[in-house]
Amino acid sequence: MKRIYIAIGILAAIVALFFILRQNPNRTGNTDPSVLRLKNPKAVTKILLTPNNKKLSYIILYRDSKNENRWMVKNEHSVEFADTHSIRELLFWVMSRIEVKNPVSDGENENVTRDLKLNGIKAVFYSGEEELHTVYAGNPTPSQEATYMYHTSMERPVVAGIGGFKGYLTPYFTIDFDAWRSPVLIDLPAEKIKSVKVEWPQSPKEGFEIVKKEGVSSLFTLKGQPVSGVPDARLMSYLERFQNLSREYGETAGINRKPALRDSIINAGYFFKIEITSSDGNKKAIRLYKMAVSSETYTPVLPDGSPRREESETFWVQIDNKKELWVIQSSIIKSRMKTMSELTMQAKKP
Repeated sequence: MKRIYIAIGILAAIVALFFILRQNPNRTGNTDPSVLRLKNPKAVTKILLTPNNKKLSYIILYRDSKNENRWMVKNEHSVEFADTHSIRELLFWVMSRIEVKNPVSDGENENVTRDLKLNGIKAVFYSGEEELHTVYAGNPTPSQEATYMYHTSMERPVVAGIGGFKGYLTPYFTIDFDAWRSPVLIDLPAEKIKSVKVEWPQSPKEGFEIVKKEGVSSLFTLKGQPVSGVPDARLMSYLERFQNLSREYGETAGINRKPALRDSIINAGYFFKIEITSSDGNKKAIRLYKMAVSSETYTPVLPDGSPRREESETFWVQIDNKKELWVIQSSIIKSRMKTMSELTMQAKKP
């Protein structure tokens, strides 16, 4: 009889454990691993990112009505071209592969839920005006290898990530307007480039303008005087370098949070300027400013041993007359930084 009682006790314990586990919301098996996943990212035409903190601004990403391959970013203050690459990463890498690793434990549920309510981002994906999918993205887990997220079908937040990727996904849901802006400064087919004007304020005679008319390029001084003897192929080759140009990715430099310092750089004057005019009359002006050396300067000393005062690998760049400064690599723009002397230089004889 003693053995029977023991067996009955073990059986009862097993049954009780079964019901406890069945009701335990921390079990991964109770949550569909793909519940956060966007089923048809190709259908998305608009993304609304709204912070739960009402003091912060929303972000709307939407396809350009004039060009479905181009996206725009909008908030309550501005509208700009968006970084298509970042949007594609959100749609086709994050939202099409994201999976639930496990619901948060009882011990962390209250804190995670509170943090999501205070700092979470609601991401709504639309096709036209139809809402396709909605998720809430929170902060990284303590290990920074996953992200706290939530879906309205869940009893509690979950730990989410992407298979094979150790890292958090919070930056993909940023509401930083500048982080969504396109880094592309110029995107213009060669046949639509009408003219390029170059200015070197410290060496005015090195400035020039190349004008293309009826397929033929002509070189002029900045005073409008024609310059002959330069092969058309050389001028056309230079013009074609302005089909595309990009700054560094990411948000605007921290210097823009210090208006006095930023304005002092702009007021000191640019050392190089390009103005590109398209065949439809639109103009794009790009100004470069010297950047002072910092503790991160790769070569703080010049070859002669004297200290370097200005960066040689990076510059501040200003687009049109907008106040903010961005960073551009010398390796990206150097081939466009030509002088009149270089353009008119005769080919060296062997």
